[in-house]
Amino acid sequence: MTMENIVYIGNKPVMNYVLAVVTQMNNEFSEVNLKARGRAINRAVDVAEIVRNKFLKDVKLGKIEIAT
Repeated sequence: MTMENIVYIGNKPVMNYVLAVVTQMNNEFSEVNLKARGRAINRAVDVAEIVRNKFLKDVKLGKIEIAT
C-alpha cells in the first residue's frame, strides 16, 4: 500500500484535518495536498491557514488549482 500526500477535506472538524496535515509533514512528506469540493473548500482554506500560522510556521503555500 502506497501512502499518498493528499488530505481529503470533508465535514469533520477542522482540527482533525490540521492534525492529519501536521502528522504527514512531520513523518515523511515535504509536501501535502489538500483536496476539497463545494462547501468544504472554505474548510480547506482554514486548515491551510491554521497549519501555516499556528503549527508549521516555515511552510509555504503552493499553487491553488480550481477545476471542474
